[in-house]
Amino acid sequence: CVSTQSEILSREVYLVSRLDDTRGNNNSQNINNNNNTNGGHSLELHEEPTTTHVGHMKAVCFLRPTEINIGLLVKELASPRFSEYHLYFSGILPPPLLDLLAENDAQDRVRQVQEFYADFLPVNPDLLSLNCRNTLPMTMTTNNAATTARAANNTNARDTKDLYQRNLMGLQSMLLALKRQPAAIRYQRSSEMARKIAADIGESIG
Repeated sequence: CVSTQSEILSREVYLVSRLDDTRGNNNSQNINNNNNTNGGHSLELHEEPTTTHVGHMKAVCFLRPTEINIGLLVKELASPRFSEYHLYFSGILPPPLLDLLAENDAQDRVRQVQEFYADFLPVNPDLLSLNCRNTLPMTMTTNNAATTARAANNTNARDTKDLYQRNLMGLQSMLLALKRQPAAIRYQRSSEMARKIAADIGESIG
């Protein structure tokens, strides 16, 4: 349904958008209204991010600390649409990426930067998922030298690297959220990938 401006202003609402969303017209907004359990509304706002400015509003961004997402934030801060930006990252934000954000926040719109470890999906109290698919090629390119050589000239090599980083960040986030620092990490000795990810996790949270 369509909400009127007076109805929106009479409620506590949240406008949800994506940093990489380029849909919509320059002078129009398409709002989908969804009832919330606490009496408020959650509104999905489709707009043209490069032309629509809402300087009276504040932005809360929750995203993974990746180079692509930092690039989108840098692009956003170059022509900010909102009066303030409150940034929450789902994992460890590397210092070089934090420095890059600070250097490109020329208008001092970023009010806070925090790490909120939630880069995983709880399924049961004793089970979680990283929601990563097609992980088998990642292990094949590590355990087999010939396959690794072929992968170096393959366009899927970068995707495999990104998939490894996604798994690493998800496991880091899970351990930090549970406030666990294992004294030793067990892994399958015959798996080079298991050894590598165990070593990287131990180094990052040690």
